[in-house]
Amino acid sequence: MSLSRQQITLLGIFALFLAPLLLVMLMRSSWWQYQPAGMKNQGYLLQPPVQLPLDLTHEFGDKWLILYTLDNPCGQKCIDHATALRQIHRATGRKSKHLEVVMLSDTLLESEFRTEIESIYPEFKIVVDTSGAATDVLATVNADMMTDTGDANLPNTYILDPMLNVILAYGMNSNPGDIHADIKRLLKWSEQEN
Repeated sequence: MSLSRQQITLLGIFALFLAPLLLVMLMRSSWWQYQPAGMKNQGYLLQPPVQLPLDLTHEFGDKWLILYTLDNPCGQKCIDHATALRQIHRATGRKSKHLEVVMLSDTLLESEFRTEIESIYPEFKIVVDTSGAATDVLATVNADMMTDTGDANLPNTYILDPMLNVILAYGMNSNPGDIHADIKRLLKWSEQEN
């Protein structure tokens, strides 16, 4: 049995409309796990997000936070991270009004170190967690990340949403460009929702 020309044309039209639908269904299935490169996080995504027990909502309002945990004492690597965070904040341009960079310490900082951090970037906010509650939560996040990824690159930089939920975590050796890419995407999407 041979197909007529009209039947072949009709089958071609069905295939033309059915093929993209099948491709989309395959891409959304668990077999393929397709995710465009532009939509992947560079940091470790916390699922579900973890609430950070700090009372900062009155201070930062509805801003996204990049939280950096300070080592004590803070060496040159710490200073380099602070410089990179300054660059990330500046690189967000006009959207930087929706972003704060927060330095978290579990002890009071020496005045000369605090002056050095503020000289790198006066817009850094320094928060001291003397209760240790936030530090404990971040230690749990770090342990979960290291268990899930098998990476020994201990996280020290985090992205928090305006409700102080830890969304993303980045290891000590993370590329600042990765943090910038994620925060830029988050600011873009949160701006569209408003």
